[in-house]
This record gives sequence, C-alpha cells and structure tokens, in this order.
Amino acid sequence: MTAPAPCSYKGPPFGVTATSPGHLPELSVPPVRQQLGQRRESVRRFNKSFLVAVVSAGLLAGSLPAFAAPIGPSAPAAAAVPVLPSEVRDYTWFNTKQDAADMHKGVAEHVRRLIDAASPGATLSLTLYYFSRLEIVEALRNAAARGVRVRVVVDGWMVHDPKGVPFYKALKAIPSIRVVGCDPRGSGGEPVRACMSNRMGSAPLSERPVMHDKFMTISSVQLAGGGTANDVLYVSSANLDYYAAYESALTITHAGLYKDYLAYFEDLMRHGSLGSVNNNYGKTFRASEHRVYTFPRKEAAGRGPRSATNDPVAEILRRTPCGSSVRTQVDLANFRIQRRAVVNELIAAQARGCKVRVVTGDDAFAALKTLARAMPVRLCGHTEAGGMPVHEKFMILRRGTQSTLYVGSHNLTYRALRQNDEAILALRNHAIAGPYKKRFDYLHAECNPWKPSPNVAPATNTEIVSS
Repeated sequence: MTAPAPCSYKGPPFGVTATSPGHLPELSVPPVRQQLGQRRESVRRFNKSFLVAVVSAGLLAGSLPAFAAPIGPSAPAAAAVPVLPSEVRDYTWFNTKQDAADMHKGVAEHVRRLIDAASPGATLSLTLYYFSRLEIVEALRNAAARGVRVRVVVDGWMVHDPKGVPFYKALKAIPSIRVVGCDPRGSGGEPVRACMSNRMGSAPLSERPVMHDKFMTISSVQLAGGGTANDVLYVSSANLDYYAAYESALTITHAGLYKDYLAYFEDLMRHGSLGSVNNNYGKTFRASEHRVYTFPRKEAAGRGPRSATNDPVAEILRRTPCGSSVRTQVDLANFRIQRRAVVNELIAAQARGCKVRVVTGDDAFAALKTLARAMPVRLCGHTEAGGMPVHEKFMILRRGTQSTLYVGSHNLTYRALRQNDEAILALRNHAIAGPYKKRFDYLHAECNPWKPSPNVAPATNTEIVSS
C-alpha cells in the first residue's frame, strides 16, 4: 500500500502552519429535528451505496468481500509504511468547508497512515463508536498480517444494526485481530448498554448508554528517514465515517498519556467482553501536568443526574480565576451544550471578568437558550443549502502565557456525563493549544451569532443521536 500525502485537505492550512482563515457564507439554522433528519438521510444515502457495492461481494450473505479475504500462504504480509515524524509529534488536523465532498477524508487518511506505520510486534488499540470506512478495515487487516497486535472496541450499535453489521463483520473476519463489541447480545435486538454502563431511567437519561470514544494508541510506529516513535496517542472528535461536520483531531507521543489511555482501553475491553457493569467508572488519570478524565460519573448520593456533583467540566470552570491584571479567556466549541451546571459556570465566569466565547452545533437545549440570553453564542448547523454543524468537543482556557486545552469525545450532555463511555484529554501548556486557538477563531468567524426566539418555548431533546 502506498502512503498518501501527509496533508489531504484543501483550504486554510491549519495546524502547525495555521494562518488566519477567511469568512465563509452565513448559515441559517433550522430546528434540531431537521438537523437530525438530515444526518440520518446522509447516513442512509451512504449506506445505500455501500450496501449496493458489498452485496455482490457476498458480505451480507455470510461470505467475505475481497478486502476482508484471508491472506493466502504465498502472499507476503504488507510491510509497514513509515510515516513522517510530523504526523506523530504535535500533529493537528482540522477540516473546512472546502472539504465538503468528504469532510472526514483527511482524518481517515491520517489514521490509515498511522496504522500503516505500526511496527511489527507493536500493540494497536482503537475505539470506534461508529465507522464506515473500508480503508480503515484494510489498514487494520494489513497491520495484523505483519504481526501488529490489533485490538478494537466498538459500540454495540455496530454489532446489531443492519447499517453497522457489515463493517463489524469485516473487522471480525481479520485473522488474529481481537474485536470487542459492547453489549453483544445473542438476540440481535437493540443494544441496551455501553462497555461500562447500563444506566437508564427517566429524562435526561432515557436513552441507552453508548461507547462514544474516538481514540487510538500505538506502541510503536516506523518513521520516514529511519527510527521509530513510541507511545503514540490519537484523539479526535470525528467518527471514522462520512458525516459532514466541522471536526478536529490530534496525535502526540507521550509515555504517561499513552499508559493512561491504554489502561482505560483495557478497562473498556474487559467490561465489554465480560458484560460487567460500572455505572460510576469515571477516573482522573495524571501524567505529569496533563490529565485524562473518563466517564461515566455518578452524581453524589441524594442528588439527581442534573446536579453539578461529580462534573469535572463544571468544576474546572468554577475554579478558573478571572480577575486581577491578566484576563482569562475561555473558548468553548462543543456540539451539544445541555448541562445546566456548565452553563451556569460559563455565565459566572463572565461575571467574574473572564472573556467567554462559545460555538455550538445544536440549538435544541433549554440551557443553551439561557446561555445565549446571557452572552453571545455562535451556531453552525445543517441548513437546506448544505450548511455543516460544529461537531467538535474542545475547550481552551488561557491566562497570560498559561493554557489548558481540553479535547475528546465528550459532548456537554447529561448522557455523556452520567451514562456514556467517554474521555477528555487535558493538555497543560502544550504546543498544540496554539493551532486549536486558531481553529476556534476560524469557527467563531464562520458560525452565525444566534439568539433564541423570545416567543418560542425552550426545546427538549432526548439525545436520539450521540455522535
């Protein structure tokens, strides 16, 4: 397999070489039902074309398509393709509207290059909430064939839903790979749990938990020019699919963070394979000045799931200093902002003197309406003209020369806090915060100012989609 060029997207050169992006046409924002409907239609169109392509290959009939066929005795295993050092050392990827034909092509190609570079004998651990890209399946098959220890954890939806089953079967067909599907019930019905959690109840926890993570660790990759990079960690807001949305990803090398994410992955794999339950798994891993926050986290005894208890995002904002001679800036880009405690802390931070900027991709939540009445909120969402939502999940706190970047899979919903398998990576005073600051500036310029209508009652949302 020939490795593609390191940077695949067209448009403003974000990341290490970021420049100030231009403004794009303004977007109007329809109700959330229309947004969700358009997402389902996008997924439906892709899956229809995919199924047409694979039915003739026999996958749905129980046989394997060509890309998943076992390698014959005389076929040599695909050699590792060295990756540029820049792709594993403080690498960032951001898409733009110019990538509309395939918004996830760039991140999928980056992930494929990382997998292709995995050294024989290395351990590769990948979480997939939802995926539909055959190039990832092919890369994993080639890695396993050359002796990489490949392990994958997928959400139960991929195991049971007709749209996900072909991709799940393709993974399971790879010789020597270990695939754990969370909630692999024999009945074939809807999954009812994530890897860790089976907590369900009345609103706001009426939907099932999901394994929502989007990260990968590789113990060793081969580098162009010779040598290897160890302890590689990839974290993204994007699923490896074809959803049209603004997304981001990073890849770094860090022994402590690699160890923490690997421990978390092995907990996911163990709970998913054994069917054991932990509805209060949430931990805080520490790697020097950096942190990893995992979920779900249960509220304090006697409190409801909407309370601020055991909510690390609300607690971080509560403890953020704002006054004195140096002003703190809070930049938040998150697809879904539902939690009242987080909104209250954003408003309180502004009142203390912090500069707070907010960009989101879903206008359905009552708490967001409260926030928008207290401060400017910018919204990017689906439109009939083809607008795209902000699907990102990052926050930057900056005070003078100090900064902390928070990234991961975590929407600011009750489901993400109390039910889902999720992770937030916190990088303290890390070089990668610079590109993310420029990314936020781009989104802030791209998305429209939004105010809720004073004549419309606050909407509710049962979290049908948790992407």
